[in-house]
Amino acid sequence: MHRLQQSLPVVFVRSVLFYVLAGLAAVPFLLCWPALRGPRRTVYAIVDRYLWVLLWLLRSVCGIRYRVVGQDQLPKGAVLIASQHESTWETLFFQVLFDHPVMYAKAPIFSYPVFGPVVRKFGHIPVTAGTSADAMRAGFRAGATAVKDGRSLVIFPSGTRRQDADAPQAGVGVLYQLAGVPAVPVRLNSGAVWPHGSWLKFPGTVEVQIGPVIEAGLDRRDFMQILSASLVGDPVPGDSKNP
Repeated sequence: MHRLQQSLPVVFVRSVLFYVLAGLAAVPFLLCWPALRGPRRTVYAIVDRYLWVLLWLLRSVCGIRYRVVGQDQLPKGAVLIASQHESTWETLFFQVLFDHPVMYAKAPIFSYPVFGPVVRKFGHIPVTAGTSADAMRAGFRAGATAVKDGRSLVIFPSGTRRQDADAPQAGVGVLYQLAGVPAVPVRLNSGAVWPHGSWLKFPGTVEVQIGPVIEAGLDRRDFMQILSASLVGDPVPGDSKNP
């Protein structure tokens, strides 16, 4: 059933309740603020628990579940996780689903209260809209360094949150060559339940599909063709049925 066929008043009430409960649930975690100055593993432990609470609230209050398909495709060690980007859902929950990968994040987030210290502690990489070529190269090098240090790196090849995925941007090929590790394409349909630009949460199942590994060391053009074929095509089926 398409989400527009859902009862919007019910969706509205569920969404408001989710935000209220998410805010209340944050209170005990905010009491752990001094621990954000501790080791990264301590911050992981605190934030992970809050993210699992949010996933539980999404399921219990909003009727949003998730399913990951193809986890056996993930190789051991650091990889580039090249994912479609439809929603805030993946920027939050890939942290727990993919064992704390590094991500690129908008530079202003690093100055936010609470979020700023967390993203800095996680080792995420700031990016600024309209940056110069030198700044972009510096960002690529930072991402490659994180991978060489043994951490996976999430990249959104289309560059924006959208359901009609475009072909991957050229910079992804540069990063792939600098990192020198395999890439794993990921397709999802999070925008069907958590639409970009809307605070409403529609019931359904987020399908996260992990595709076949793209081995390291390919020619950049070959890599881009394979990645594009893996990400651009028929959309991941949306499921807006109330579970």
